[in-house]
Amino acid sequence: MAVYLLLGDDEERKARSVEKLREGRSADAYDAAESDPEVVVSACNSYSLFGEGVFVVIRDLDAWNAVQKSKIVDYLKDPAPDTDLVLLGRKLGAREKLLAAVQNVGEVHKFEQPTGKALVKWTVDYAKAQGLAMPDDVAEELVARCSNGKMRVSREIEKLALYAGETATLEDVEALCPPDLQSNIFAFVDALAAGDRGRALELLQTLVGTGEPPLRIVYMIQRQFRLLARARTLFANGASRSEVAGTLKIPPFVARRLEGQGRSLSEDELETAFALALDLESGLKGGSDLTDDLQVELAVLKLSR
Repeated sequence: MAVYLLLGDDEERKARSVEKLREGRSADAYDAAESDPEVVVSACNSYSLFGEGVFVVIRDLDAWNAVQKSKIVDYLKDPAPDTDLVLLGRKLGAREKLLAAVQNVGEVHKFEQPTGKALVKWTVDYAKAQGLAMPDDVAEELVARCSNGKMRVSREIEKLALYAGETATLEDVEALCPPDLQSNIFAFVDALAAGDRGRALELLQTLVGTGEPPLRIVYMIQRQFRLLARARTLFANGASRSEVAGTLKIPPFVARRLEGQGRSLSEDELETAFALALDLESGLKGGSDLTDDLQVELAVLKLSR
């Protein structure tokens, strides 16, 4: 019997750790957001038909409240001798009973994802391990397209290693690794800040083409404007990029892009843009007789004046 608690935001390392611990066995995997702890405990107390021991994984542990976590704490007082249990979450408070329970009978590991230059270096090194040379500027573009998500970066590198030549180029990344939603939101706001209607409308079509509801896209644009407004104030007061990143709880590369966007938009323009986004939200919620797509396009034309 072994119990492991894997915490932190580095999903790629946590996934590799689970595979290493699994040792080829079949896994009973549960998502805490969708499964009750009683179901997980029942799985832990079951028996493998192949005599190899049960391997149980609980993902998104943060979704359970204290009462639900207490069910696992109770199980750990007398765990099944032939079961390996792996708990995956982002964070547990230092005084949480589940943390103490795992420390008493098993192991706790914390995996924090690298950001900024450290993530770019990891990207270059991971590509090299896959037999693919990747220059720093290509790695930076890939990281930006994946919105600093190490898990997706690793998948895209594996894809590039199969289809690119010996060295990955910016053209390869452009062709094989489409920007995710957050990355497109950044590019969209960049286009609005530059007053580039054509590019803004092109990116809008890309955003709508992802299948995201227009209202969700508007919410994300509003969030971007809020972050931009707060970042502008912090930078104006002399804060560094690292300080802005820490205050707003965003990766350093996001702080850098917010700094650039803040130089392109005046305070009045930002207030106007945010007001138009709020009007668009109202219209999409039934305040207009126009179609959703037309409302969004008209708003973009106004925003990019």
